[in-house]
Amino acid sequence: MQSLLGQFYSRIRGSQEDIASEGLVYILQRSKSARLALNRIIKSDCGLEFGNLSFKSQNIGDQLERPDISGIDADGNEVLIMEAKFWAALTDNQPIEYLRRLKPNAVLVFICPTLRVRPVFDEIIRRIKLTDRYFTPNLSIHSIPVEENKHLIIKTWDEILGTIKIHLEQDNEKVLISDIDQIIGLCNAIDTKSFLPIQSDDLSPKYARRISSYYDLLDKVVDELRKREFVDLSGLKATPQRYGYTRYLKVEKYGVALNFNMEFWAEIADTPFWLSIKEIVTPSKWKISAELRRESKTIASVHGFTLHETINRDLYFALFPLLDKTEDVVINDLTDNIILLLTNLQRQMNPK
Repeated sequence: MQSLLGQFYSRIRGSQEDIASEGLVYILQRSKSARLALNRIIKSDCGLEFGNLSFKSQNIGDQLERPDISGIDADGNEVLIMEAKFWAALTDNQPIEYLRRLKPNAVLVFICPTLRVRPVFDEIIRRIKLTDRYFTPNLSIHSIPVEENKHLIIKTWDEILGTIKIHLEQDNEKVLISDIDQIIGLCNAIDTKSFLPIQSDDLSPKYARRISSYYDLLDKVVDELRKREFVDLSGLKATPQRYGYTRYLKVEKYGVALNFNMEFWAEIADTPFWLSIKEIVTPSKWKISAELRRESKTIASVHGFTLHETINRDLYFALFPLLDKTEDVVINDLTDNIILLLTNLQRQMNPK
């Protein structure tokens, strides 16, 4: 739906997440039916039932984490944290410090645009796995139970705001219905309009240098693969693409494309580096067989790789670079992961 706030969202200075989350806090503070609606969402997804919570925004923690919305119970315990996300990446504190901050029997909720739910969920799973926590995510509802009956769930803005609006309509809270329509209109505008307003910092040379360094990093990974005598580059050229840059490689009977892909980075997962694998039919024709498709999905599942299937049914493995490491460490780690992926795939496709 459209709203006055949504119509002029591109002229809003500052954080759009802050405006949406502050608006949601405003609604929750003033309406018991809105709080009841939110409690029902929580109970439906993770079984926890809260009483009449109070809400505050930007409640700074010991590690300087600053969740957008905190829900406080009658005993003063923070039992609910809600984090508003549109197109920004997760911060260093998310979700680990937020989960540590919560006491048992509590919930962490990320609220995202529809297109961001799966990438955010996958990135959260990846980060939690790095802590060696044991958990079994519920993929159907994007929910993760963590130790001490803590839960992490991801909901869309439409799911949260739409459910609250229904309860406001049932209780005939006309003023707040108008208010929540404004927030819904803002979120819809941000969710559906592809152009993100240019901020002064966006034009900083540091971003150009960063993107250029990603191209160089891709070339250096290819050089490392060649140095280890794992790939064949004969007859293949680096190719610029609309959304990035591709290096083509041959590994025995497989054609491999190592990609810097900004489209996937924006919409699929929080990394610009992607790998696709096909079988070489002729020098100019590479394809994905049913067996290769099946084994690729198996390897992604077993070894924890994020795998994206495009509308054309091409498969791409996400490659996540190490953070806060020197270039040589990042290059070697990416190279190791590519070799691990391809070696396991060859083993699966050609069992002895």
